Amino acid sequence: MKKTLLIIGSIAVFIAALIWSLPAPIDDDLNQIGNGKKSVVFIYDLNRVVSNQQTIEINNTKAELGDTVNYLVSRTGYPETDEFMQKYKAEIAELLFFDERGELFKRKFALVNATDLTIILASVD
Repeated sequence: MKKTLLIIGSIAVFIAALIWSLPAPIDDDLNQIGNGKKSVVFIYDLNRVVSNQQTIEINNTKAELGDTVNYLVSRTGYPETDEFMQKYKAEIAELLFFDERGELFKRKFALVNATDLTIILASVD
C-alpha cells in the first residue's frame, strides 16, 4: 500500500512539474493589432521546436514589459493564420512587430531572445 501511494505521489509531482514548466498561453486575437499598443505576432508551428522556445522568450518579455504590448500568436493550420501570412507575406516561425497604429515596422525569424524582443519593442515610440 505504501509503495502504491509513493508511486502515485511521484507521478502527481512529475505531472505538476511538467505543467508548471509549460509556457503560459499567448493570446491569438489578431484584432488587437492597432489598438493603441505595440504588438508582436509570432507565427507558431506546433511541429517546430523553435516555436516552443520562442513562446518562452515571449513570456519572459511579457514579464519585463507587462501589458504595454500585445503578445500574440498565430497558429499554422488555421484559415485566419493563412490570411494573415498572405497579407504580410509572413513565414512560419517569424515574428512581426507592429506599432500602436497597426503598421508593421519590423520582422525577424525565431529564435529572438527576451532581451532583443524588449529592445525591439522599446525602439519605436
